[in-house]
Amino acid sequence: MGFCTVADIEAFLMVTISADPVKNASALRAIAEATETIKNYCHQQIERMTETITLDCTGGWKIFLPELPVISVDTVVEDGDTLVVGTDYQLGQYGVLRRLDDDWAAGTQILDVTYTHGYAVIPDDVVGVCTRAAARAYQAGLGAAAVGAVSGVASMTLGDYSVSLGTGGGGGVGEGIMGASAARMLLLSEKDILNRYRYVAQQ
Repeated sequence: MGFCTVADIEAFLMVTISADPVKNASALRAIAEATETIKNYCHQQIERMTETITLDCTGGWKIFLPELPVISVDTVVEDGDTLVVGTDYQLGQYGVLRRLDDDWAAGTQILDVTYTHGYAVIPDDVVGVCTRAAARAYQAGLGAAAVGAVSGVASMTLGDYSVSLGTGGGGGVGEGIMGASAARMLLLSEKDILNRYRYVAQQ
C-alpha cells in the first residue's frame, strides 16, 4: 500500500484530483513512487507484514533482525532444526534475537526466521514525507504536460507563438536542463525525518 493517499495530496495542495481519472492515476503513480523511494532510503518495509527471511550467521549469541519494529517471532529454524522460544532463543529489544543455550551456528543462509514487523498504522511523519514527495512528483507531471513535455520551458505565449527556455527543473548544481524527471524525490530535510526509521546493518 502507499504511505499516503490521493486525499492527502488534495488536502496538501488544496486542489481536487480524484474526480479526474487521468489526474487521479497520475497522483496514484506519484504515491507509489514516493512510497518505494522511502522504503529504499530507509531499507525498511515500514508497513506491518509477516515474512520469512534467511540469514547468514557468524556465530555469537545475538543476531539483528533487519526489519523494525519487530512485533513477534513465529518460528526460528537453525540449520534445519526448529528452535523453541524461551529455551533456545528469546526476542530482545531493537530486533535482537538472542540465543540462550548456545551460540548461533555459523554458516551461510543457515537461519530461517518467520516474524512480524512494521507499523500497523503508518507514522504521521512518514505520511507527511510521502505526501510532500508525491505532491512534487504530481506537480512535475502537470507542469510537463502543460508545456508538451519540453524540458526547460520558462514561459510561453500564444499570439505569434513564442517559447523561452529556463534552466530546467530539478536536477542539481551543474546538471543543466534535465526536466521534471531529474527532480529529487526526497529533500534533505525529509531524509532527516526518515533517519529515525532507517536501518543500518549491525555486526
